[in-house]
Amino acid sequence: MAAALNTLTEALDEPGTDIAHSLHQLTLDAAAAVPTYLGLSVVVAQGDPPITLTTLADGVVTGDIRTSLRVLLPGIGDGDAPAPVALILYAGAPGTFVDLAAELAWLIGQPLTDITLDQHLTLPAAPDTTDRLQAASDINQAIGVLIGRGDTPRQARWQLDNLAADNGTDRHTAAHLVLDTVTPSDECSEKD
Repeated sequence: MAAALNTLTEALDEPGTDIAHSLHQLTLDAAAAVPTYLGLSVVVAQGDPPITLTTLADGVVTGDIRTSLRVLLPGIGDGDAPAPVALILYAGAPGTFVDLAAELAWLIGQPLTDITLDQHLTLPAAPDTTDRLQAASDINQAIGVLIGRGDTPRQARWQLDNLAADNGTDRHTAAHLVLDTVTPSDECSEKD
């Protein structure tokens, strides 16, 4: 998981961002607030590519989860439709999250329908997160190269999608085509 978090941090390309530290702190805070806390998942299902990160307390297996709380968070990324992020907390005692769900809905101003109780008692299935995070990193780097060459973020994403379509491939492979054409002048513009 540490390698996956490092790759995600690199993919975000936000100076000073430390996803591993943030996730670790969130885990500690949740464990301190919820006596029967078992773990959490962060899911970006509509990301490019989709990403799921799960961390569980030592020795916890899916069958130990008796209650869950899923909260939709504001989307990440720029563009017209940022990918929504879901945070799922797991605990071992039924009813643990009832009051928290109501309070969260009120505090963040979201309808209670955006907060789901006990519908996620199994862990989200996720393929190898490291590969997905590397793909996201490659795609973001290619978009960065295209932006460095004068495209807007929207134009860069459009150009990458067209390159994929023209070559009959996926976005990740198209990103490699762009990255393979990086010149010394591209590298200089990225540092500016």
